[in-house]
Amino acid sequence: MIINFTGDGKGKTSAALGIALRASGWGKRVAIIQFIKGNKAIGEYRAIKKIDKIEIFQYLDNINLNIGLPEEKHRRTIPNIINHFKQLLAENRFELFVLDEINNAVDHKLLEDDEILSIIKKYPKIDFILTGRNASKRFLAAADLVTEMKKIKHPFDKNTIAKKGIDY
Repeated sequence: MIINFTGDGKGKTSAALGIALRASGWGKRVAIIQFIKGNKAIGEYRAIKKIDKIEIFQYLDNINLNIGLPEEKHRRTIPNIINHFKQLLAENRFELFVLDEINNAVDHKLLEDDEILSIIKKYPKIDFILTGRNASKRFLAAADLVTEMKKIKHPFDKNTIAKKGIDY
């Protein structure tokens, strides 16, 4: 199954993490690959490290393309992330992969959606969750389930800073 959580509203990663938590509760092994996030101080990273059935992988330190930090570092790191993703798939240890912010990575032209889809299609018994804004038409067409998070109102609109435990 391919699930895509997209849209400009809050909750895409949170929804994916909820499914990851549910899957781990049934004994499934889950890999979370964060494509354009890197901050081991965020709440989800800290919590996931305490769950033995879920592994989270970050490739950058204190970098988040979503808030305008250096795209070039992301561009140089993407081939390593893709290689690691392929390696994890080949190891056959995980039943669910969360590709966090992959929609954004494709939208920023850091990688091609066709490349990811060709990898995913080789593993029909594994479930995949793709998150991030601006999901590509190809990702949406390939998905079995698509949920769009729509922003109605957000504290950031009033320049309110991110809140620990709610936003990170």
